[in-house]
Formats: sequence, C-alpha cells, structure tokens
Amino acid sequence: MPVARRATPPTSQIRSQLGVLNSLSAWTDTGEEDKPSNAKKNKYERLSGGEQSTQDVWKERLQMWMDPESDHFNMVIGLVIISNALVIGLETEFGAGYFTLFEHLFNVVFFTEMCLRLRLMGKAYFKEPWNCFDFALVFSGTLDLWVMPLVLGGGDTNNALYHFQAMRMLRMLRLMRVLRVIRLFRMFQQLFLIMQAFGKAFHIVLLMGLLVLILDYVIAIMLTQAIGHDPTWQGTAEEDKIQMYFGSIPNSMQTLFVIMTLTAWDQVSEVLVTQWPPMIVYASLVLYIMVTSYTMLSLITGIISESLITAQQEYRLRKEKTMEEKKKDISFELRQFLLSDCLEEDKDEHNNVNTNDLKTAMRGDTELLMKLASINIHVTEQAILSLIDKLATNEIVNIDYFVDKLLNLVGVATASSVMDMKYEISKLNLKMDAIMAELKIDPSAATGAGPAPKPAPKPAEVAVSMGMTRSHEKSDRSGQKPKFAD
Repeated sequence: MPVARRATPPTSQIRSQLGVLNSLSAWTDTGEEDKPSNAKKNKYERLSGGEQSTQDVWKERLQMWMDPESDHFNMVIGLVIISNALVIGLETEFGAGYFTLFEHLFNVVFFTEMCLRLRLMGKAYFKEPWNCFDFALVFSGTLDLWVMPLVLGGGDTNNALYHFQAMRMLRMLRLMRVLRVIRLFRMFQQLFLIMQAFGKAFHIVLLMGLLVLILDYVIAIMLTQAIGHDPTWQGTAEEDKIQMYFGSIPNSMQTLFVIMTLTAWDQVSEVLVTQWPPMIVYASLVLYIMVTSYTMLSLITGIISESLITAQQEYRLRKEKTMEEKKKDISFELRQFLLSDCLEEDKDEHNNVNTNDLKTAMRGDTELLMKLASINIHVTEQAILSLIDKLATNEIVNIDYFVDKLLNLVGVATASSVMDMKYEISKLNLKMDAIMAELKIDPSAATGAGPAPKPAPKPAEVAVSMGMTRSHEKSDRSGQKPKFAD
C-alpha cells in the first residue's frame, strides 16, 4: 500500500534527526505511530538537546564554585582568610569601629562554608580535627558578632559585674579570630606540607635540644670548677666578669648558650686570655661552636628536609588514592547511566551497543566533562566521540571497554609493565597457534593472509624471546619454516 507523502518539512527539522531513516520519516511520519521511537528520543533529551541555555551554564558554574572539595572553593576561602587577617591587623591598629561590617561579611562566608561541608560530609564532619577547629572558630565568631550583642542589650544594665564578665568574654572571643589565620595551612597544601614536616621532625629536634642541654650542663660544671672557683681571678680587674660568666652553674650554662648562638664569644675570649693561653681558649671555643652550633644546625636542617620529602611522598600517595577513589565512583556512575538509564534497551548481553547510540548518549554531557577534569582527564566532547570511533568494530562498541579506556586516558605506564604485557600477548599468540594446529584450522582461511602456516611450536618454547616470536609470526604468514621449530 503506498504511503501518503506529506509536505516537505523545514530544513531545521530534517537536520535535527539522528539518522538517515529518521530523516526519511520526516516526509512520511503522520505523528500517530512509532511511539517507541519518540520515547527513545525523549530518553536522550538531556544529553542531546543541543547547546545549554545561559541559565544552565551559570548553574553548573555555581555548583562547581560551591563544591567544598573543589580547588576553586578552597582558593576563595583562602583569599577570604587572608583578607580577614589583614582586617584584624587594621582593627588592632586603628580600632574596630571602621571594620565591623567586614567582620560580619567574613563570618557569613565562614558560616556558609561550614554548612556546605556539613551538608556534604554529614556526621563525618566532626571526625576530622581540622573541621572541629573550624567549627569552634565559627561558633566563637557567631557568639561575638550576633549572640553576645543581643545578650548585652537585654541584660541588667545596673549590674557592673555582669558587664565586666560579658566584656571579658567578648575580648576572648575576639582574640580567637586571630586563630583563623591558622586555617591557611589547610587551604594551601604547600604550607600544610611544611607544617606537617616540621611536626614530624619536632620530636627529634627536641631530643637534639636535650642532648645539647646535657652537654652544656656537663661543660658548665667543668667551667665553674676550673674558672669560676679559681682563686687566681680574685683581686683582678676581670673578677666581676668571671663571676658573671662562670660564677655558678646557671651562669656558665647561660654563657655557653650565648657562645653557641655566636653572640658574645669574642667578649668571653678577651676575658679568658688574660689568665689562660690564647691557643687553648680559641681552640676550645672553635671546637664548642662547631659541635653545638654548626653540627646541630646541619642535623636539624637535614632532619626537617627528610621529613618534608616524606610528607610530600605521603601527600602524593594520598592524592593518588583519592583520585583512584574518584575514578571508581565516576566509572560506576557512568556505567550505571549508560547500561541502566540510557542504553538499557539497545545493549546486548555483552554490553555492546551501536556507535551512533553511544555517541547520542555522550553528546552534551558537560557534567561528565567536569568530573573527568576533576581527575586530571581534560578532554572535549569531540575527543570522546573520536574515541568511540577508534574503539568501534563494525560500528559496535563495548560499553565496559569504552568506560575503562575513557578513564585511563591519563596515567603512568612503566617500561616493565609494557614488557610484561608484550610478553603475555606473545604467549597468547603462541597458544592460539598451538590450538589451531591441534584443531587443524588454517589461520589464513580466516584472515586471508596466505598459505597455511607450519605446525606451531611446543609449549616449552613459549619462553623464547620476543624477537623470535615475531619472526615466527612472519614466517607463518610467508609459508617458511620457523627458525626455532626444529
């Protein structure tokens, strides 16, 4: 039965169709049939609806900037903390009356940040010490700026003790604002790494300080007995200075500490050389300075540097672990979307779909592009469509293969891993040749690559080098006998 031809539709309607058959249906479709096709089109409406409106673009940008885990959000909070620190300094210098409005704005920003993190993390927010510290600062700022003024305004104005206690609490709360500067160590990772390295090396530095203290105590006892209590200094012009430098163990330890810091060692030496040989005095001072000042300082520098390197490695491992977790989450969400929500009716039992269906599902998905960028995979929509064409075989793509390939576009592959893979592929090739030989199957019949090959090597020959494997494959195709088949 002939189909009634409709009037020629507009060009825009023809171009908006997904394929040739749909374009032809623009002349023949009556609008009353092919309802499943319309349902399928609606299923892709969110992804293939063309360019996004300005409102949607601004909404996505706002969501990106309001994500507490994003770098943009932490950068903004860090700038606010720096501005707050500057305002606190100006308040201290010129008075708080000119900057009260800024304090209210800062507290609103910090309160909003806390609410966003609470919404994202839930009860886990209070399991991290940094979050508890932030909560205490926001709580104290809220009391200082919004709660205490209301309490003071409604209190007993005749009670002087009440006003004194309230003003004392206000001063304590305002002093806590200075602690907001500490949050810079959290927002800027490099500062946090330095602080973390110093914290790890601090206990070793304390042990070295204890070692210097014990050494100074032993030397102070010797100097007090040999110099401070020496009767030859009595009646001399340097007697008062000797008593000040070495008259007691505390004085001797103080003198040693001053010499260790290279402050007044020349004055001490000028006093000592009046009764002691200059060679012994200067040699002893140089030896003490080298041991306690330069050597200890070098050891402390080395310990802190090692701790900094260790902290950087641990941070890199934590970041890689976080990226892997994000990658797993994105992989699960993308598979769930493609297999269950978008291409459920188009896939087969092996999760294979047509390339056009997969391209249709991936067009316009800016949310996926932002998630990929969060794990350092910066691709465009056109690059994803090109990847689909590259992975396609007879216009069929496996969804699992596509997702794994998409999420591993960026990564590190060592030479050892590449060689292992090459060796495994070579072993599989040899096993496949052996199976074909046992089944008496001609590989050239399937590939059209020339005459039948010689019998495959024995399983014991699988451990032959890669170059020999290559020569075996070439000789099989050319009909020549492999060199190692004898």
